[in-house]
Amino acid sequence: MNRVVNRATLLISLVAPLWLAACSSASAPQAAAAPKTAVAVDPDVALAATVKAALDADPALAPLNLKVSSKKGDIKIEGTMSDDQQMLKAGLIAQDVPGVKNVTNDMQFK
Repeated sequence: MNRVVNRATLLISLVAPLWLAACSSASAPQAAAAPKTAVAVDPDVALAATVKAALDADPALAPLNLKVSSKKGDIKIEGTMSDDQQMLKAGLIAQDVPGVKNVTNDMQFK
């Protein structure tokens, strides 16, 4: 369930700005420019999504489909691994993402 929520939140946070931009450019011009409202993005959701993207960018880690969550800059990585080098690599990649304070790696052997 959390995986679905995390993926849905990531998808919404990535697609919503594009969709809003497309809608605003397709609408008729207005007489007076209305103030633009920013879409509120939870910083923990954004950080978790950034870490997840960094992990998925690594060819050795992408197939593991790791779950990433964040709370006040503390990252938690969950999933299965076939060797301890994958766990080490995931921790190092997550640690290098700006905004990450601590990494808890809860990966388990298959």
